[in-house]
Amino acid sequence: MDTIEIIISTIFSIAIGLFAGLTVIYIFNRIPAKWLCDYDEEPDKGMWGERIKKKPWQIVFALVFVAISVKLMYQGYQYQIAGLIAIWLLLQIGIADKKYMIIPDQFVIALAVTALGFIYYHPTFLSPLYGALIGGGSLLLIGIIGKLILKKEAMGFGDVKLMCAVGLISGIKGTLVILVLTIISSGLIFGIGLLLRLVKRDEEQPLGPFISASAALYLLFIDELNLAADFYLSLY
Repeated sequence: MDTIEIIISTIFSIAIGLFAGLTVIYIFNRIPAKWLCDYDEEPDKGMWGERIKKKPWQIVFALVFVAISVKLMYQGYQYQIAGLIAIWLLLQIGIADKKYMIIPDQFVIALAVTALGFIYYHPTFLSPLYGALIGGGSLLLIGIIGKLILKKEAMGFGDVKLMCAVGLISGIKGTLVILVLTIISSGLIFGIGLLLRLVKRDEEQPLGPFISASAALYLLFIDELNLAADFYLSLY
């Protein structure tokens, strides 16, 4: 990029980053309450109105998304736009699952649609499909094994659908990296919570925030994480 192009790209990146960050809370506070319930449930009073307070989160999200947009700028406009939308949706999903233990299908479908913006960056057209199968299939298998061992539901189907959408975006290698990051981060946080007695061993914990955070991290640092994965694999 020459100097003029860098300046224009930076201004554009800051503008769309601000827009994305400022709309996070606005949209989350206005989505239908039914989105935050299971199919057979009706929303309670706590699901209406201001779900997240504007202060200080609106400023925090605005600054974070400006930084994200500028970071993605160097991957090209197509990746930047697709990545920014995907990360915005991942944040909405993470908040919903953390706050209400639900992953809205509407956000997952929208996330899957953003995979169209990443097709150019995959080695083959089949890579997104294989990524979806690996991602969703892995969590489905974990859920089945967990149910057999624990005699209760160990994995929500919303997590499976979310990982399918993430797989469509990230392809085979990205899906494997995201799965590893999700397992490590969720295990670490849950372990610390047990040690500090902040959570109980049999207490249900949402996995969506960890999948969302891991996927966002991969989209932001795709080159670095792919390089790390290649280096690790070369050791074996």
